[in-house]
Amino acid sequence: MKKATISTCLILVVLLTSNIASSQSNADYKAKIEGINKEMVKSMLEGNTEKLLSLYTEDAVTMPNYQPMMEGLAAIKKSSEEMVKGGLKYHSFAPTTLKVIVNGDQITEIGTFKIRLTLPNTTSPIDDQGKYLNIWEKQKDGSLKIKYEIWNTDVNPMVMANPSAKSNK
Repeated sequence: MKKATISTCLILVVLLTSNIASSQSNADYKAKIEGINKEMVKSMLEGNTEKLLSLYTEDAVTMPNYQPMMEGLAAIKKSSEEMVKGGLKYHSFAPTTLKVIVNGDQITEIGTFKIRLTLPNTTSPIDDQGKYLNIWEKQKDGSLKIKYEIWNTDVNPMVMANPSAKSNK
């Protein structure tokens, strides 16, 4: 009976310790991701596409609003360069990491964003906000890179084009 009690206590200690280590790990990864996000914002505002692309894996997949899915760094680079040539300019970008979930070498980030940008073929900046999901992949050197990303605006473009239309909010 005494051995069973000691074994049960040891199992509980191991489980509690692993949960504490896991939440510390989540907090550590959240801080790391928030630091990378600051680099991303700086690169976006400077128009430094090369630095921005260095934050993605070679086989990254991006699923942007109102565009087809892009697979691979070459496709993402081509799209980014075309947008910049067409007149895309970022004035501000503020991502907020809400949640980080660690699953082995993949870390899921869920967040929201606010952005001010000038779109191709327009002259006035617009403000937008939305949500995103990034799946980061831990690299052999310990760094993190985006493997999958998806983002969506909270603003319905049909409502923007026709203010009398009803929003889904």
